[in-house]
Amino acid sequence: MREDPLRVAPESGEPGEFATEDDRSLLTVERRMKIAELIKMQKTASVAEITERLGASPATVRRDLLWLDQQGFIVRTRGGALALDHTSQTRLRRTAPSYEGRLNEQIDEKKAIGRLAAESIADGEIIMLDASSTNQYLLPFLAQKRELTVITNSLDITTALLALAERNPGLTVMCSGGTLFLRTHSFTGLTAEQALAQFFVDKAFIGVRGVSIQHGITSPFLEEIAVKRQMIKAAREVFVLADHTKWNLTFAGLIAPLSTVHTLITDGQVDSAMLQAIREMGPRVKVAPLPEAPSTEDIE
Repeated sequence: MREDPLRVAPESGEPGEFATEDDRSLLTVERRMKIAELIKMQKTASVAEITERLGASPATVRRDLLWLDQQGFIVRTRGGALALDHTSQTRLRRTAPSYEGRLNEQIDEKKAIGRLAAESIADGEIIMLDASSTNQYLLPFLAQKRELTVITNSLDITTALLALAERNPGLTVMCSGGTLFLRTHSFTGLTAEQALAQFFVDKAFIGVRGVSIQHGITSPFLEEIAVKRQMIKAAREVFVLADHTKWNLTFAGLIAPLSTVHTLITDGQVDSAMLQAIREMGPRVKVAPLPEAPSTEDIE
């Protein structure tokens, strides 16, 4: 039986804490991200201050700070931590291309992943699509779905779905609204988070920039992380769409551990040993077949 990643169990002697210091728990991730956000806002924070603010034990906070330092979120100091400087954050962002650039990366792989992802969507379901470029390639395969409801935080996906809805009256489109983050053409912020928190859906499809066995799924854009995480919470099944260029990469923003993912869809260029390692961690892994290149005999 798959373990519920949102379950909270009391730790002996520490009411309200987690049963184990489990990096796979989404609640552990949320606590750590709250610590990272606090340090980013204040520029510095002590163990004692974080302990008081979050109600966690000093030992738990120290482990969290060590983990956050190792992942590049903060700088660990004696008795607390410091925020990363602006230069470090800017460098991390520059490693990611623009949204338009991402749409033109690995097109064949993304089409294949989108096709395979759409096969898991049944008529009558309610799904969430985040503002990833790979989800754009899923849209054409939704045209024949009946009585489908799609909730998204993407400006571009909303626009594309409007055209589909004109030809498919059974398609319902809902947009989260929020603050438009131009780098990803996505709606983010508290308004988007609160809108998405009102739903429980059948499936969520999440695109990521980084997939790591050790660090989970990550993004260089901290603005979009809370919205992606809310989609994960809302969904009965979570699908992560990531072509081979996203594997073995870790960015500054942790979205969630791999144990929160039910199915990971990728292409055939990922090392088979890595795929097996992911399967052993719990998620199903599906490999989308690429269209066969024409043979030289077919080319006149």
